[in-house]
Amino acid sequence: MEKQKKLLIFGAGAGFVFFATVAYIYYIFATLPKIITVKDYKPLLVTKVYDRHNKEIGEFFRERRVVVPFEKFPKQLTQAFIAAEDSSFYHHSGINYLAIGRAMLANLKAGRKVQGGSTITQQVAKSLLLTPEKTYTRKLKEAILSYRMEANLSKEEILYLYLNQIYLGHGSYGVELAARTYFKKSVDQLDLKECAMLAGLPQAPSRYSPVIHPKKAKERQIYVLGRMAENGFITKEQADEAIKADIKVYTRENLASIAPYFVETIRQQLIQDFGEDAVLDQGLKIYTGLDYEKQVAANEDMQKGLRDLDKRQGYRGAKSNLTDKEEIEKFLKQTKREYSLLKDPSRIIKADGSILDKAEESRKKVSKTESNLPDYLSVGQIVEGIVEKVDDANGLTFVRFAENVGIIDIETMSWARTPNPEVFAYSNQISKPSQALKVGDVIEVKLASDRFSSERIQKLLRIRYKGQRPASIPDFTEYVGLELEETPEAEGALLAIDLETEEVITMVGGYDFQKSEFNRALQAARQTGSSFKPIVYVAALDKGYAPNSVVVDSPIVYEEVVK
Repeated sequence: MEKQKKLLIFGAGAGFVFFATVAYIYYIFATLPKIITVKDYKPLLVTKVYDRHNKEIGEFFRERRVVVPFEKFPKQLTQAFIAAEDSSFYHHSGINYLAIGRAMLANLKAGRKVQGGSTITQQVAKSLLLTPEKTYTRKLKEAILSYRMEANLSKEEILYLYLNQIYLGHGSYGVELAARTYFKKSVDQLDLKECAMLAGLPQAPSRYSPVIHPKKAKERQIYVLGRMAENGFITKEQADEAIKADIKVYTRENLASIAPYFVETIRQQLIQDFGEDAVLDQGLKIYTGLDYEKQVAANEDMQKGLRDLDKRQGYRGAKSNLTDKEEIEKFLKQTKREYSLLKDPSRIIKADGSILDKAEESRKKVSKTESNLPDYLSVGQIVEGIVEKVDDANGLTFVRFAENVGIIDIETMSWARTPNPEVFAYSNQISKPSQALKVGDVIEVKLASDRFSSERIQKLLRIRYKGQRPASIPDFTEYVGLELEETPEAEGALLAIDLETEEVITMVGGYDFQKSEFNRALQAARQTGSSFKPIVYVAALDKGYAPNSVVVDSPIVYEEVVK
């Protein structure tokens, strides 16, 4: 009796497991998404904004992507990705059990996930059809979908989806946009060393970024080239040649800096009219009346005007003060790199993974008889520097910036008084640089000229020093002429409109969009002032006044006569 009871319980349990398994499998298949085809593929695309001359001024996106046909992919590009991600791609049916087993052993041995076993097909299934959740149900769906995709799509179609969909770092989705981002060229123009570097990114785009981690990116590129040689895609000689070659990479252009207030206004209006999905996802092309060149000029004039206004208020002081030699050298090295990349956003990665010092190379090319500035700096540019010496006796301040040394003449910084709204600016100017600056101050300076010169100093040499140059006044041959600057606190706005077409030509909503996104050209409440006069004049004309009618605008007094 006891035995029959146990058999009954066992049978019931087995039946429950069977039906639960059947229900689970039915659930899996019932909830599987429809297999995507090439025609069904509608990825998220970038919406671009253009000025009146079809020059790009901004973009909106959730994912930055440009889709290109499979025929545009270089053969070595597809081979590089296959070698790096799925060497048996052309031989499996969606799942590579050997790779999965190898990955499990490697992960168990390391005690953490160090290797993956997913095929390219599985990656496409996961990216396009499933959520990124890490569950057994999702993995089972991924496996089933991979088999189905292999049965319904060609290998070329799977690679087309994969290479257009994959994320490759720095906001770039798909190999076309990645090629434009890192190499400033289209994907069909990539050579072997560039293909291998792109193929090394999918595993960890941030960790292997050639822009942020060039040494790791180079190591990964070498791995990919080695795998390509092992799989017979290239010869060992080709791999070695690509490894030894320098490779130039770029950082992405910041289009938002051109007309950020205008572009943001366009984005808000379009989302209100067409919805967020259409604007951010569907790759629209927006053509506007803005004039790129005039916008650049408006930005420069607005910033100059606000800086001039700020100087009339006085000098608020240095940004900080550095006295430690290591901190000073670190600051100068960092700013040197920033200004070099600002001028030319490319970086040369050498065979050992180090970065070629373009600033130093350009400095060597500059003749002392031509300019004291390297080619990554230009006259008129505003940079940060550190006060090295303050010479009150001669009215000079020596400033180190990047790899150069410049001089500020007291005549150009007499405005740098302590701010005092009770005192008129021109009646309270400073006469010694130490009244505003001290050694170690981190300050902003404008590169006024590529070689310092001062009529005041020349007069001083003639009169005070009788033509003999003292030790305190060096030969100015190697010094840059500087002027003291500071970022203004005051804000302003500028709006220019084409009266014939009613199009906005330029829009500046403030000094710096990164500092404040508040658009003072549209959002700030202002008194109408003289801009209201046309409305008054039109009202007068409407009442019968002629353009030359004279109206007495003096006060009128009405006296009441009491009888």
